[in-house]
Amino acid sequence: MTLLGKVFTGLVFLLSVIFFALSIAVNATHINQAKEAASNKQAAERAQGEANQIRMQYENIKTELAIEQAARRSTLASLQDQLTTAQSERESAERDLRDLQSALTAANQTNLANANELDAKTKENELLRQKLVEARQDRDQMFQRLVTATDQTNRLQSDLQTLAMRESDLADDYTKLKERMDVLGIKPDTPLNAPPSVNGEVLAVDTGGLVEVSLGRDDGMREGFTLEVHRGQQYLGRLVVKTVRDDKSVARILDGYQRGYIRPGDRVDSKLF
Repeated sequence: MTLLGKVFTGLVFLLSVIFFALSIAVNATHINQAKEAASNKQAAERAQGEANQIRMQYENIKTELAIEQAARRSTLASLQDQLTTAQSERESAERDLRDLQSALTAANQTNLANANELDAKTKENELLRQKLVEARQDRDQMFQRLVTATDQTNRLQSDLQTLAMRESDLADDYTKLKERMDVLGIKPDTPLNAPPSVNGEVLAVDTGGLVEVSLGRDDGMREGFTLEVHRGQQYLGRLVVKTVRDDKSVARILDGYQRGYIRPGDRVDSKLF
């Protein structure tokens, strides 16, 4: 057998095998299609049932969807109204915000002006406080001066009252002395180096040569004046005044002039007769 014969033989065998396989496949397909047809019929019936269920579900869903759409439209309308209201409120809020911002700006400017004014007032208050402290110090000093002046015034008033009383006493003394001088015949131009013309008596005599007489400052006596002592017509001696009081004096007996013993009751004259 030649090579070509072998090739043709192989091809025939291969084609036989292919046809055989196709026959088996067709046969199997025919059987399977019958079964599949039956199965497809059952599946179609099931599909029809499912389609009916789906259709019912579709109708239900469609109804629910219509209801949902109506509710949604109502909700959308309500939301639209709320949105419109919200937009209006937002616009109103924006206007209020702008007004508040303007008011805040004005308030900030006012606060700044108030702060500046407060700072100025604070400085002014500090200055016034310093002036108040100085005024209080001046017041305290003036009060102290017033107290001092009041004390001085009180002392001066007391001194004035004392001087007034002294003046009154001196006026009384002057009146009394004037009357006494008139009685004694003493004038303002009368020299006072000698006693006025008066007479009195010896009140007491001690052993030391001192004699107390009834003539004193009221009678014109002064320290150093001399007095003459008599008993009747008898001259007893001369005295020199050592101590003078208002109504009496103490004198010492001058040894060179004594002519007799001096005793109480003897007459004392400022001049010899």
